[in-house]
Amino acid sequence: MKNTRGVVLFSGGLDSLLAAKVLQEQGIDLIGFHCILPFFPPDINTEELTATRQAKQIGLKLHHYFCKADYIGILKDPPHGYGSHMNPCIDCKIFFIKKAAEFMESIGADFVATGEVVGQRPMSQQKNTMRHIEKESGLEGKLLRPLSAKLLSPTIPELEGKVDRTKLLSISGRGRKQQMELAAKYNITDYSSPAGGCLFTDKFFASRLRDLLDFKSDIDQIDIYLLSIGRHYRISNKVKVIISKNELEGIELSKYRDRADLFIEADFKGPVIFVSGEVDDHKELPIILKIMSRYGKPDKLNKKVYIKKNNSVIKEIEAFEPIEDFALSVMRI
Repeated sequence: MKNTRGVVLFSGGLDSLLAAKVLQEQGIDLIGFHCILPFFPPDINTEELTATRQAKQIGLKLHHYFCKADYIGILKDPPHGYGSHMNPCIDCKIFFIKKAAEFMESIGADFVATGEVVGQRPMSQQKNTMRHIEKESGLEGKLLRPLSAKLLSPTIPELEGKVDRTKLLSISGRGRKQQMELAAKYNITDYSSPAGGCLFTDKFFASRLRDLLDFKSDIDQIDIYLLSIGRHYRISNKVKVIISKNELEGIELSKYRDRADLFIEADFKGPVIFVSGEVDDHKELPIILKIMSRYGKPDKLNKKVYIKKNNSVIKEIEAFEPIEDFALSVMRI
């Protein structure tokens, strides 16, 4: 098997770790393909990712792929629909595998493998759906599922003897007993929980994403990333604000102040406010300033609010009275 080269779609979950390890045991030259979804910081250091650390425990090198405009197109209108919230699970899987297939071709590898287990997930891991995903991804005959391979038709690399089918597995169902036993055998202790980490399955994040898609058409990776920061309020059909919850969030929002239509800071202790949309000085602006006072601490000596655009102060205003919690709750996304 020394001349065989493969790509494994790697999430950092136990199944992808085990799939990789089963193939490594055959002496296959394997590289992990890890997709970074747009709710991660665009400037993230890939060496600091949890998945990178998890791959190192089995000696697996990772290639990182940032999901940007092409992925966002799927997120807006997934052909196979959403899961329980805004998670386009089937289309997400097809997208990942297509990108892994492109990478496979670029490095001259023989197949793409995944950690999928027959019957483990009701939406994307039934046999008929798995066959459909294989066809849609353009990898017919070259998509290997090592953990359930003996329950599926042999792939081309198996038929050609590049992968030893007898050393592949026949795991099925939603139970995790066999996987846990394998983890102990391979001394794998660091792995992500099943379906863990995908914010598109989180109902609060999903509501923010739905609002973004409803009110903005030209969204990009940073728009989605900003959904993970601060408190979000829909002031009107035209205006949304993000309120930092702490100093670190304030620093993070400040990185992207050039993208804000207005960026608001104060000379008293309080949040920064990232404003998106066309703000009316008599309608939305008073509400925004009341929100600033609700989360800030203006006093007699320090009560100035600075409204900025393109890093320049365009207005200085004294703090308003805080907005009432009931009025604020109605606008919360």
